[in-house]
Amino acid sequence: MARNGSRRSAMRWRSAVILGCLLPLGACQSGPAARAPHAGAAPENLNASLWMQSAAEYVASAEQAYRLATVQLDEALKPENAAWTADPEQVENYTHLPPAVVLDVDDAVLATSAFQARIVTELGEFQPEAWNEWAQRAEAPAIPGALEFTRHAVDRGVRVFYLTNRDHAVEDATRRNLDKLGFRVDADGSNLLTKGEDPNWDSEKVERRELIASKHRVLLMVGDDMNDFVAGGRTTSQGRVDLANRYRAYWGTKWILLPNPAYGDWERSIYGFEEGLTHPEKLQKKLEALDASE
Repeated sequence: MARNGSRRSAMRWRSAVILGCLLPLGACQSGPAARAPHAGAAPENLNASLWMQSAAEYVASAEQAYRLATVQLDEALKPENAAWTADPEQVENYTHLPPAVVLDVDDAVLATSAFQARIVTELGEFQPEAWNEWAQRAEAPAIPGALEFTRHAVDRGVRVFYLTNRDHAVEDATRRNLDKLGFRVDADGSNLLTKGEDPNWDSEKVERRELIASKHRVLLMVGDDMNDFVAGGRTTSQGRVDLANRYRAYWGTKWILLPNPAYGDWERSIYGFEEGLTHPEKLQKKLEALDASE
């Protein structure tokens, strides 16, 4: 017990030191070439955002995910796989339904790394008003491989649904963004389902998945967060790992996951989804969650 207590004390001490460097925002930098971030910056997310913007490995990971999605879509469409479904709750009276795929939008179809970079350099943390203003510009680029996959799905007679937690207020802008890039969105937006479009459509996405599954056989789901595939992911970090293991057979076969180290429920689970915490308080909890034991 004394050893564990000592380890926790050491971690708290290290956290305090790191916080002292991060929160003054540039105070620990030195030398004439040092560049201090903006006074509202969140430098602890710098590497994640930069990786998604510039790393060849990120491009390769996205291409790899959508190439796998294409292979699995073709497999699901084979006559012998008429009972194939990616929705664990779609258990009866679905084999006669037309096929569909369900894709998340942000960082699964559209890249938001420019906004994530703004959080790092200017905003300090996610701000809904700033996010909606950015989304209204309809300038997000496509995730590598996404456009080719959706075109292949349409060519195979598969309906593509975009299920996003963007607010309904930016649905028109999101549709324009997708249209400009070549993604096929219905003129009435019926295959683009936003949060709040219906009073029952909250951020859990359950109601919207149920609606799609009631009229279509869901062949694949693509996203970057557990919430894009199944309910129950808004729990502890270990609970989320347990949930991922429970559905182990789905990953890479019926569920295609894209990498996103910048944000998501994985991050919020670290601080218990307590959105009222200040940025320093959230950062403190993240630092305390690190495991440097040998």
